[in-house]
Amino acid sequence: MSDPLETKDSLDTLLKRLESIAKTLSEDSDTMELALKKYEEGIGLAKECMKRLDAAEQRVTELRSILEADPDDPGSPADEFFLSN
Repeated sequence: MSDPLETKDSLDTLLKRLESIAKTLSEDSDTMELALKKYEEGIGLAKECMKRLDAAEQRVTELRSILEADPDDPGSPADEFFLSN
């Protein structure tokens, strides 16, 4: 299986893989080496998911500031948004 962090899988795909790893680790009695490898993959997936969620949260904050900006204020974030699109 290829490294899911090297591809642009959807967040949903990454979360499903992370859930699968967590379930496997809680149920299986793999060798310690295999369990450690799965755990390491899970940590990488969790970090990537957090990174993507943080980026989405930042974008929502930016869009909210544009929505709440005074359209009559020259130089407001709304001006920058509408002039760039």
